[in-house]
Amino acid sequence: MNKQMRTMMIGGIATGLILVSGCSSRKPLPLEAGFSQIEVAHSNATDVLNLFPEKEMLHTDHSVSVFHKKGWSSETGVITFDRQYPQVHRLVYVQHRSQIMTEKVFLLIQSQVPPELLQQPYENNDRKNLAVLRFCHEAMIADARPFLTDQRTESLIGLGRTALGIAILQLDKRPREIYKLTRETGFDFDHPTLDKCYLGLKQDAENIYTVALRSKAMVDPLTTW
Repeated sequence: MNKQMRTMMIGGIATGLILVSGCSSRKPLPLEAGFSQIEVAHSNATDVLNLFPEKEMLHTDHSVSVFHKKGWSSETGVITFDRQYPQVHRLVYVQHRSQIMTEKVFLLIQSQVPPELLQQPYENNDRKNLAVLRFCHEAMIADARPFLTDQRTESLIGLGRTALGIAILQLDKRPREIYKLTRETGFDFDHPTLDKCYLGLKQDAENIYTVALRSKAMVDPLTTW
């Protein structure tokens, strides 16, 4: 992977995380800052372990989970490594901020996608993008499963997983709007408790995609998606 491609990938994650607040001047949360430095298909296990305090991490043979809470803000993430190579294969990050009468949620998934899924004879790019979304949703569930005995992680991951599942159901009901996924504003849908939410999909490299979902409370109308 060349330097320019790696820069584009990490830039996409950093931009997505910055836009969580709707204000690029906001100081990022601790895990948010760490995740913005992780590059899928490039960062290795040592890089990841050096980003977070040991006390905040849980481990399996090929993945790491982190959790942090301060005040009304909580965040969690799961980083999965390739089973054959030491590089990061996928990352999942969820942020939740609770204020009076307002819940703010942001979900970010960046993942390598299997070539066999991308090479299927799809009717069009919209169908291909929907298949990538379904893959990322299922992968998120599988990656988080070993850490769900930790109730704090389970609660946040569950919030992000459910929101993405609702978005996919809405896409199934509104197939003519799937094209919005790759637009600046993203695909808008109504969540039962988070109200209006937005979902977007970006292709960072040939087989690397980023999924970003945020509630309306985290979208600055002056900032493009």
